[in-house]
Amino acid sequence: MSSSNDFKDFVLECLKACDTPFNFNAKKMFGEYCIYINSNSAFLICNNTLYTKKLPCLEELLRENELGFPFSKAKQWYILDVENLELLNKIIWILSDFYKEKKCKE
Repeated sequence: MSSSNDFKDFVLECLKACDTPFNFNAKKMFGEYCIYINSNSAFLICNNTLYTKKLPCLEELLRENELGFPFSKAKQWYILDVENLELLNKIIWILSDFYKEKKCKE
């Protein structure tokens, strides 16, 4: 089952409603979507579910979150509540810092 364009648009609206200066866009991939923060992949939408990768920088914040497999043969990812803007906001800032730090090390 692929994700709907309407759900992708809803996710983008929620992300843009967060208190951040970042740009968000989505690219369709195999019937699903990858969501980017300032051109860095940050989220997946698979089967109309929002996921983010299980990164060490998110572990403390998301330790209580449900885990799931966004596609076959994938590792577990965090499943996110799209409408929890407070949590999404925190995740966005953490991922932004993660990508800044990663680029500084390259």
